[in-house]
Amino acid sequence: MGKQIYSGQLFEPGVNLPGSNRLLPYVIVGDEAFRLHPHVMKPYSKQAAKGDKEKTVFNYRLSRARRVSENAFGLLCQIFRIYYTPIAIKPETCDKLILVTCCLHNLLRDAFLEKNNQPYYNYDVSLNLPDNITPLRNAGGFANADGFAIRDEFANFFVQEGALNWQDDRIFRLSS
Repeated sequence: MGKQIYSGQLFEPGVNLPGSNRLLPYVIVGDEAFRLHPHVMKPYSKQAAKGDKEKTVFNYRLSRARRVSENAFGLLCQIFRIYYTPIAIKPETCDKLILVTCCLHNLLRDAFLEKNNQPYYNYDVSLNLPDNITPLRNAGGFANADGFAIRDEFANFFVQEGALNWQDDRIFRLSS
């Protein structure tokens, strides 16, 4: 999958961002461990973002996007314990495993909600992900120049056409 991401084969062509004519590619949100690439976004360094509104807003919005996938994965971990252990299977099989557990989760949720109109699990957001997951090795360095330009374009979009009416209050209240 990594080879497909970095070769540009995994994604369809980009689309215009909402309310703008900015044509940008689909991206995966990552953290500092990832290599910046046109299809993989990582935050600006804290030093680079300090005092720069565009970069600070970008880091905040990237962090919020990452939180969604982290919470979804945490939910799958709580329900399907297989995700608490290293999984030694082929990537194609792993893709199918993820799809199956997502479908099974939705099936169980829908069946239970129809019956009792109550959530069938209590997902505790404060629980950490398992600590026995093999960490990604730092893939920093060798950043792609196009990745820098695309990240800058997203950063500009988030303070222009894509600005949220509450983001400045929220972001700069937190940093004060």
